[in-house]
Amino acid sequence: MYRKLYHTADRIEAVLRERKAPVAVVGGKVLPGFVEMLLRPAPGTKVNQVRALQADLALALGNANVRITQSGAHLAVQIPRETRAPVRLTTLMASVKDVPPYTAVLGLAEDGATLMACLSSPEVAHILIAGATGSGKTSLAHSILISLCRFHRPSQFGLVVLDPKRNHDAAFSRAVERHMLLGVAYTPDEANAALARVVDVMERRTNLSDPQPRIVVYVDEMADLVQAGGACIIDLLTRIAQRGREAGVHLIACTQKPSARVIGTLLKANLPLRLVGRVVSADDARVAAGMPATGAEKLMGNGDFLAVASGRVIRFQAAMPI
Repeated sequence: MYRKLYHTADRIEAVLRERKAPVAVVGGKVLPGFVEMLLRPAPGTKVNQVRALQADLALALGNANVRITQSGAHLAVQIPRETRAPVRLTTLMASVKDVPPYTAVLGLAEDGATLMACLSSPEVAHILIAGATGSGKTSLAHSILISLCRFHRPSQFGLVVLDPKRNHDAAFSRAVERHMLLGVAYTPDEANAALARVVDVMERRTNLSDPQPRIVVYVDEMADLVQAGGACIIDLLTRIAQRGREAGVHLIACTQKPSARVIGTLLKANLPLRLVGRVVSADDARVAAGMPATGAEKLMGNGDFLAVASGRVIRFQAAMPI
């Protein structure tokens, strides 16, 4: 392993030196999903020069999914490992102690720690999960919701599910059925009625110090729902995103198309935590993450995700709900 790491470091330095962007590899880590090599650019070498050579490094290292990203005070080259052990939700949940209220398990972070998200935090509150088909966004959403259900009693946590694509999963349904506040909404009319009831509850909770139960509205494919349901659906979802946290109401929405044109500017602006899986292009990555140069288009799919919040990016392997 060490011989291979030294060879990789030498190859990175040689390729960038040949391309007139010299760097020194000053360290590295073997992480659950990939190997990360830390770079220190030589005097005169600009960060954008190094980033622009991502394709050259991918070719030289024989791995099309090589990413160049920021890691603390260094640039980093991330090279996916050939084999990745599955990350199982039950294993992660058993490993964590003293979980804060309304905290969900996301998966295993790049440093090997369990990554979690607290819904009551202003930096989380509502979650957008974006990614192309095969990225693993529905499995990630299911893990988030199952962990919340298992950490809380039905009197503490309730769930409303909008499923316009009818992605019925029997195991997920069984895991959350005690926490379901309404039947699953499949059609735009059913979704409209469910959201209207949630907004009514939200309005009646104004000025409550500790509203119970906390409610999560889960939308399996938000772009499909708003395109079919129109302005009324967008308005209701936006009201929840703008005012829900104080009333104990949260939104978790999956989509392949996270553009403001599709889901609305105000709605998109009020989804502070972005969980981004593999997307088709760098432009899609920028739109999904809300910031440039995350490299989400180079993720491997199948649960390889970025968590983006407050300008910080964490790569993680999403937990499998089974």
